[in-house]
Amino acid sequence: MNPTATLPDDPRLPGLMAIRDRGLARAIPALGLEQGGEGVALELCGYHPGARATLEARVGRRRFAVKAFADDPAPEAALYQALGAAALAGDSGARVPPLLAWDHDLRVLVIGWLEGPTTHQLVKQGQGRRAGELAAQWVQRTASLPVKLGLPFGAAGMMHETRAWIGTLGTADLSVGAAARALAEALARTEPRDDGSVGLVHGTLYARHILDVGDGPGVIDWHRFGQGPVELDAGMFLATLCRLRLLHPVHAGEALLAEQAFVEGTRGLVDEGALAWHQAAALLQLTERLPAGRGDWRARAHLLLAEATRLIERAAPREPIAPRRRAASWFKAPALELVLQALSTRPATPEELDQIRALLRESHDRAS
Repeated sequence: MNPTATLPDDPRLPGLMAIRDRGLARAIPALGLEQGGEGVALELCGYHPGARATLEARVGRRRFAVKAFADDPAPEAALYQALGAAALAGDSGARVPPLLAWDHDLRVLVIGWLEGPTTHQLVKQGQGRRAGELAAQWVQRTASLPVKLGLPFGAAGMMHETRAWIGTLGTADLSVGAAARALAEALARTEPRDDGSVGLVHGTLYARHILDVGDGPGVIDWHRFGQGPVELDAGMFLATLCRLRLLHPVHAGEALLAEQAFVEGTRGLVDEGALAWHQAAALLQLTERLPAGRGDWRARAHLLLAEATRLIERAAPREPIAPRRRAASWFKAPALELVLQALSTRPATPEELDQIRALLRESHDRAS
């Protein structure tokens, strides 16, 4: 565990600075740690400079999360209180972490720690069906929640953010940027209306944000919550499974089982066309993060964008799509870099995407 002196020096996070300078017990006296006399062990487990930080705290047998923000955390604190009042912060069934304390001036939340593997980990451990069932249970539980907190967040909000995603991808690579722009145009043509029923949405319901807490799902990291259609959260969960399936073929079978279990468990709750649209939009959002990762990200980006395009065609095939002209010649050298160089100024054709998939499988087999 890191001592407080080694925590980041970030003046935009006053809570983190207070904990760094005075220690957790004195910085947040509402926790009552000074009376206990036990030592506090802290570990930085998430940090976005100038925006937010998450600390894991251990005091004897107690374990909880301390979240420091640059922005006012009052809306998130109110959400945890509302979810607690709705019986979602208990020790059984579907749940969220309970709110233990918060400080408006320091912009700090302290919440309980949920124990258990994430659904992302479950898929990797060969428990794909369990992962999908847990996510479906969460969507079922929250579909009728009487919690009306949060700003509107639906298809229009996703479309508004596509400009930034396209800009990031286009700056990093012309070919990926062109494919992302084409996808965004298709999203705009098929955008579902946000005039249906709305309710509480998590906003970033990644497979890593849903935990198996034993007798149900636990959901963490609520900083992007809002009011929107159920398909928004469902689409994001499926998009993270799709990313795992496409980019890590060794887990493709279990990821598919998770997708199938989730779709079965939410049948009747979601509109299939809107779900496909939101999954495609979420794949574009996930693709935007690839340039910051390791390795050659361009091939992975093309795979995700191609899958998103396929989803859009399934979501709303309003107009016949002209077949793309076949490439004039096929790539003879089995080198991924040669394929990507050829795609530096234009989107990939379906045949070229098949070639990328084959090369990725070859590189994965060599690595293993």
